[in-house]
Amino acid sequence: MRIKIIVLFACLILFLAPNLPARTAFFNLITDMFNQISIKPQEIGSMSAFAVGTMSIDRKEFEDPNDRFSWFPKEIITDSAIRNPIGSSPISLADGELKYNTFCNVCHGDTRAINKEGFADTKVNKLGMIAPAVISLTPQFTDGYIHQKIKYGGAVMPALGYATTDFERWNVVNYIRELEKKR
Repeated sequence: MRIKIIVLFACLILFLAPNLPARTAFFNLITDMFNQISIKPQEIGSMSAFAVGTMSIDRKEFEDPNDRFSWFPKEIITDSAIRNPIGSSPISLADGELKYNTFCNVCHGDTRAINKEGFADTKVNKLGMIAPAVISLTPQFTDGYIHQKIKYGGAVMPALGYATTDFERWNVVNYIRELEKKR
């Protein structure tokens, strides 16, 4: 009789178990990783910043956000400035032109034309922006300075390091140097 009750109870569990809720007041049958005790990425106490010097999977290096201007002195001096490692090839110029037209041309233009205030003669500057005509300024700057300026931005210019890779910024530098020759 005892064996019949045990077998009957086992069959009852087998048939009713799939219909039971996974979580009850008495026990958890199924647990998932999201609903466990942990610190989520968006919560206070989680890792809020990556270690300086580490690199993301898209090859962007994490830098100290409070150290935006340490590059400036060495890029002004020609001897200590970073040299452009990307050669000026048709592929580089095409990519540089695409990125320049996407991010830079709207404010800086692609000619040396200036308006009466001395800024680039573009629609954005006619509305009150104060972006210089880049081609008239860049011959006096090193390649490293232009590269870092694109990455970190300036007083009004937004930093584009988040939107461009290191390689793309060098391509923009190549394109700017090509524009200097043409115009």
